[in-house]
Amino acid sequence: MDPVVEAFKKISIAAVSDAMDRLGIHGACLGISPLAYGYRMAGRAFTVQYLPVGIDKGTVGDYIDDVPAGSVVVLDNAGRLDCTVWGDILTAVAHKKGIAGTVVHGVCRDVALSLELKYPIFSRGKFMRTGKDRVMAVAYNVPVSVGDVQVKPGDIVYGTDDGLLVIPREREQEILETAQMIEEKEEAIRLEVMKGTPLKDAREKHGYHRLQSRQT
Repeated sequence: MDPVVEAFKKISIAAVSDAMDRLGIHGACLGISPLAYGYRMAGRAFTVQYLPVGIDKGTVGDYIDDVPAGSVVVLDNAGRLDCTVWGDILTAVAHKKGIAGTVVHGVCRDVALSLELKYPIFSRGKFMRTGKDRVMAVAYNVPVSVGDVQVKPGDIVYGTDDGLLVIPREREQEILETAQMIEEKEEAIRLEVMKGTPLKDAREKHGYHRLQSRQT
């Protein structure tokens, strides 16, 4: 069990996003959504990069046996909406192996099994057409992109109902500590308000309006 990943799971994704804003780190993946509400996915990235097929068509990849339990599979299919790189066989194997979830910069298919197993998938959408003979896996555990966010192997990928964040490994401890500070202050504000303190006063007391401000 990865203690840093487990620590992030205890913090709201909003607080982590605010911490990254405060630190000037871009990691919010616009346009990537969960298949269903109720997921809370966090793990270190195992990345796969796809390209359109060439003369040699290649395959969509048999990498799943190499993905460690607890990882998040991150598939960069260049955001394509016309063909999928994730389906029910991969879902079944990933669920059995204890993989934390899958992110597709593109689309997935066979969503019924994912929903039945409650296996987290975050993607641009769903579409039934296969990627076979359309795209090919060209690299594993290399930097890839999810929208305009770079994902490197080992980065923490954190997804909830609110969306998806990529937390760079080299700054994860700083982000974690900042997010914990933000969440503590927000909880203090909530407690003050529940005791009858006006929201404006509670926010001023705990420095709410400075929490997301960029550090200089």
